[in-house]
Amino acid sequence: MKIALVSAEAFPFSKTGGLGDVVGALFKEFIKSGLDVTLFLPFHRTTKEKFYNSVTDSGIVYGAQIGTVTCFGAARSAKVKVDSEDNLLIEPSKNGNLFFIEHNDFFDRAELYGTNYGEYLDNAERFVFFSRAVLEVCRLLDLRFDIIHCHDWHTSLIPLYLKTFYRETHQFENTKTVLTIHNLGYQGIFPKQKLEVTGFGWEMFHMDGLEFYGMVNFLKAGIFNADSVTTVSPTYAKEILNPEYGFGLDGVLRKIKDKLTGIINGIDYKIWDPEKDYYIVKNYGRKNFHEKLKNKEDLIKLSGIKCSLEHPLIGFIGRMASQKGLDIVFEAMPHLVEMGVYFIFEGTGEDYYENRIIEFQKIYPSTVSAYIGFDEALAHKIYGGADGLLVPSRYEPCGLSQLIAMRYGTLPICRKTGGLADTVEDGITGFLFNEYSSKDLISAVSRFTEAFYNKERFSKMIYEAMTRDFSWSNSCKKYFELYEGLINERNTSTG
Repeated sequence: MKIALVSAEAFPFSKTGGLGDVVGALFKEFIKSGLDVTLFLPFHRTTKEKFYNSVTDSGIVYGAQIGTVTCFGAARSAKVKVDSEDNLLIEPSKNGNLFFIEHNDFFDRAELYGTNYGEYLDNAERFVFFSRAVLEVCRLLDLRFDIIHCHDWHTSLIPLYLKTFYRETHQFENTKTVLTIHNLGYQGIFPKQKLEVTGFGWEMFHMDGLEFYGMVNFLKAGIFNADSVTTVSPTYAKEILNPEYGFGLDGVLRKIKDKLTGIINGIDYKIWDPEKDYYIVKNYGRKNFHEKLKNKEDLIKLSGIKCSLEHPLIGFIGRMASQKGLDIVFEAMPHLVEMGVYFIFEGTGEDYYENRIIEFQKIYPSTVSAYIGFDEALAHKIYGGADGLLVPSRYEPCGLSQLIAMRYGTLPICRKTGGLADTVEDGITGFLFNEYSSKDLISAVSRFTEAFYNKERFSKMIYEAMTRDFSWSNSCKKYFELYEGLINERNTSTG
């Protein structure tokens, strides 16, 4: 089985957020499992600065069509392996292949997608080029894959290109495509004038094509044309069929629901390991999780709040944005403080939410601590020292913080949505609430505090949370099963 992963980013080569973490982890896990896997990425400036001397010129020059203009580019390649410390290294290996698509005008930029002033105005051109360049490299180097796995809107035109411009290209005659939607809120929507950039004419500008409320939608093309569409949790796969979560594409997704599935993301158990984590003052595991109290003591000292070990301490780590549920936290905060709960917030995001958090810290200096920004060490200390973690999201495709929290025996308090609903067991490994309201949030925190003061029950819940397996090996098995199903389907139809 030969697999190609195509993404705009992948750790450690490039990363702005969760997409980079997920694709990098998939690539690493596939190499470890012995799959013949190739990763295609843009040769971003940040990538070039770190890895230029480690990759070699593939020796080809290709032309990728952007509208009526042919843009020429190069490709650099490398072999990749996973070392004994579970790190990806550019070194000779049997089954890990890497290609960087090089075009200085498009990818030699300070940021991957845009600046503080907004997204790059030519993002449509950039990712049309990237998508077509990947297919041209495959054609010229005679690379044949059983599966091409595309990630998010940046690569969503590839399934459509394979069914149109590359329909007769023999390198792809046995190729099946998978598209993973990491967050439906990002779709690659552009003015209709950008249709020409894709290479298609107005015959493709319709409801079942690229048209989306008078605009061009790249993700929509992938949803319609990929052989399988996945998203990052089973519940989110169901939620996006409804207008509340569908971002205008719920009707499209209902049409293809038979090929839609949800696969939970994993977390890197090497990075997130309370038994070996060097950021926390005391390492611990399932059998001695009571040592976690030493980390709580350290976290309290660091934060400056007046919490004792006998009081419940809840952390929040994430983007300070509407999606993350901070509106209902703000509504509930006076009541939660009255309940005797202490809070530590870490994150960055929209000015409004940052300022409100700082305001609460000023109002309740003994009870609320806020760190605006992201500090890796502090994040580990919160996971290792807090009693609970607040994840009250409006919607959450998968969520990683609740998985990390359970790994560390920090019980998540989550809204029952998306991946949170799939991974947290109410009253067993954490606490869930249904309605997006301050009332329901207060009720969930109240149940958390009741459990906290019942030491026997709380200890049992911590132990249960720490026994759950959210490693990437489990997630990759499900992707492997999906790939096998598509290949068997192909073999049956051609046999």
